[in-house]
Amino acid sequence: MKVLILLVRVLVGLVFILSGFLKAMDPYGTCYKIHDYLLALGFNNLDSLTLPMSFILNALEFTIGIMLVFNLKARLGIWLAFVLELIFTPLTLWLAMTNAVSDCGCFGDCLPLDNWATFGKNVVLVVLILFLVIYRKRIDNPLSDNVELAISIATYVLVLLFQLYSIHHLPIIDCRPYKVGTYIPDKMVVPADAPRFESKSLFVMENKLTGETKKFTYEEYPSDTLVWKYLSTETTILQDATLPPIHDFNMISPEDSVAQDYVPVLMQYEKPVLLVIMHKLEKADEDGLAMLKDLEEYAQRKEYLIGALTSSNLDVITAVKNDYNISIKFFNTDDITLKTIVRANPGIVLLKQGTILGKWNYRDFKFE
Repeated sequence: MKVLILLVRVLVGLVFILSGFLKAMDPYGTCYKIHDYLLALGFNNLDSLTLPMSFILNALEFTIGIMLVFNLKARLGIWLAFVLELIFTPLTLWLAMTNAVSDCGCFGDCLPLDNWATFGKNVVLVVLILFLVIYRKRIDNPLSDNVELAISIATYVLVLLFQLYSIHHLPIIDCRPYKVGTYIPDKMVVPADAPRFESKSLFVMENKLTGETKKFTYEEYPSDTLVWKYLSTETTILQDATLPPIHDFNMISPEDSVAQDYVPVLMQYEKPVLLVIMHKLEKADEDGLAMLKDLEEYAQRKEYLIGALTSSNLDVITAVKNDYNISIKFFNTDDITLKTIVRANPGIVLLKQGTILGKWNYRDFKFE
């Protein structure tokens, strides 16, 4: 029985360590997933809490795993694990039944699970943790309570600091489709025999003269930018299918008189291309915005093409260009896509003929 308790304790602990670590190295990813959960549950005004919740949850999961694997206040770790499973098992059952969120994000982007697989995983964990709850008194603590508690608290604090490092730089492991070395056109191809995906995108525009809000298809996109202001893009899935890893990447300049997707041009451009990614200009770090002029001059010296991708509208773009005295061409791209490309605002991506050569948080970019 002691051997069985040990094996179950270590197995459950390793699952928590893996889950906590994969999410802690990308706290923004967990933050975005929590945001999706809250929206699905009808909580629309809690955006300011999603990043702190990400930090707390990721650090807690990893610390519980350490407590179980190394028998540090293991009984407390068992109860904490049990409470988490009491919360997340019903939640994942609801997700599996409704598909309100397509991927639970339990192991970040590195080990994606569909909702039914996630629920099954949680059921197994509940059974194993219940076993540990029943036999918890047979677990002896090897060290004094104070030492074990101190190690556990230190672990929690270290994971918090690790997450601070991750959001001020970039995740140490990139599991997303836009990682360095990726040839983007290959990731945009659907196998010939795969079911075809169908979606419809509508561009939400506001008439500056009347205040009227209207939705346009790509073909109907208004050319008169003096009258119509871009607000957002709404994409509706008409038919689910096997999707390529990159299926929602487009670049449309709100400054052009005629709508054009610049992605094909970008993929074929012979010289390196420097892309500044700012999913929301309104939320971009001021120090990063202050770098835009330097980035523009750097690109000119290196003979790079430079562009900026954002989901903000033309008014915000124009204000930023005026405030920072830049002439960089801006493109509108879906907000989620931009968050997927790089976990920074601003982030910087270097491409050449469709291949990603480098990615940086603006803090780490070197003007060489």
